[in-house]
Amino acid sequence: MECAGIAEAGGVKNVTLSLCNEFTAAGNKVTLFIPVFGCTNFRAVKNVKNSRVLPVELEICGRKETVSYTTAEFAETDTRVVFINYSGFAEKRAVYVYTAEEQLVNSAHSKGRGHADMLLLDTIFGKAVAEYGKHIPPEDIPDIVHCHDASAAVVPAYIAQCRPEFYRNTKCAVTIHNAGPAYHHEFPNLTEAANYTGLPHNLLEKALNGGRVEPFLLAAEDAALTTVSTFYAEELADPANNGQTDGLACIFAQRNIKITGITNGIDFNRYDPEISDISLLPYAFNPIKGKLEGKYKCRSMFLDLCSEKARENQQYTKFMDGIVMYGRLDPPENQEDAVYFAYHGRIVWQKGITLLDISVENILKKYSNARFVIAGQGDTDIERDIEAFTNMHQGKIIFLKGYNRAMARLVSAASDFMLLPSNFEPCCLEDLIAQIFGTLPIAHATGGLKKIIEGETGFLYYPNTTDALTEKISYAIELKRSNPEVIRSMISHAAAYVKSTYSWKTIVQKQYIPFFENMVKGS
Repeated sequence: MECAGIAEAGGVKNVTLSLCNEFTAAGNKVTLFIPVFGCTNFRAVKNVKNSRVLPVELEICGRKETVSYTTAEFAETDTRVVFINYSGFAEKRAVYVYTAEEQLVNSAHSKGRGHADMLLLDTIFGKAVAEYGKHIPPEDIPDIVHCHDASAAVVPAYIAQCRPEFYRNTKCAVTIHNAGPAYHHEFPNLTEAANYTGLPHNLLEKALNGGRVEPFLLAAEDAALTTVSTFYAEELADPANNGQTDGLACIFAQRNIKITGITNGIDFNRYDPEISDISLLPYAFNPIKGKLEGKYKCRSMFLDLCSEKARENQQYTKFMDGIVMYGRLDPPENQEDAVYFAYHGRIVWQKGITLLDISVENILKKYSNARFVIAGQGDTDIERDIEAFTNMHQGKIIFLKGYNRAMARLVSAASDFMLLPSNFEPCCLEDLIAQIFGTLPIAHATGGLKKIIEGETGFLYYPNTTDALTEKISYAIELKRSNPEVIRSMISHAAAYVKSTYSWKTIVQKQYIPFFENMVKGS
């Protein structure tokens, strides 16, 4: 449903773009299927034209829905794009949820709430993808169809219904990016699932989780399942995590469903702090070589930006667009002794953001030199709590509500430590971005965050309690104060480790290509 530069929402957008680019660079013929939303950016593609595949009618819930196709190519590579045109997508201003603008038009469409017609849109998308293969030359039928998250997880079932006439040799894979509650896109019951999908009841019954029909369980019947880290793959098959997966973990375990963990990579070259035009940072620096002067110049600018008198300065426009700022940051008396912590991400329960208030309170009582930055948007109630908490600690906490790519990167680069107290975390990208920018993560040891190496590339704590988080933050402050050379060494090692281990080229060559080759061979 999303791809960086075309239609953006969460971290899946980066995975989509990177996989397309790397598989294309490796000599594969790659086609991205994606809907046309009201927010779709056509500047990211070229050679846009109507597809040779004519509009098709799809039967859903007893009525006919018409979709058409538009083709294009990535602006900078040979990756092909097939856009799926449908009025229900085109009227949406964001990929998964309603925007503030849509709420003004219709008060029932509350900002941040998922689309009311989500199941219809998912079904239109999945059926349109499968239908496309019926109208193209046999030599263009794919070896692999790779589907991302629950919104696309039923595609393999639709493709299976078209075999053997059209997809005789096609294999499917579905990547679970997040199996947490509210991410399943499940059908409420068998009747609704049958009405939407048209799939046979005996297949739908295999996907029951209680009374609901789960796309990920449907996928398990006709596709290989992957997820976004080896650690999260283990957690998905552990019944102890049944609550965090809304019932799926027990079913995966009981049925011995195999889920392969392939940790998401990162395009270092899209963040390289040595090149300001790429990093979007005001000053260049190189953590790998231990050259951090530019990092601390970024901090100075950030502190100026966070002062009340500087907010109208035009040079800060690119950082402030889309941001509402609460509170301010005052430098400690001894600026050299200051320690800056940041949280950047979605403001939702999953991210553990509600743990921060007590932990931050404890740290501020003990360390007058500590400063905290919270940046992001999400749950309105949690946002209000953060606003109130920020107002209680003027000068020591600032809340940047909203999202702006340049500001998000500046927050990360300007900090010493990135706080990641997620209750569960399939993979995470923020830890990798922080490490590239010379900022060490402090994270709850869960899911993909366990790729952080304790004492080498960052710090891990367990369990996810305010006491454990407070203790680890205190440890980081004391270590920076008593042995700054250890911190500098960790910064250099972490940035180099991310660049060498988690580049998308490495992930694709060493993990994805062998995985897909085995699928094609049937092993």
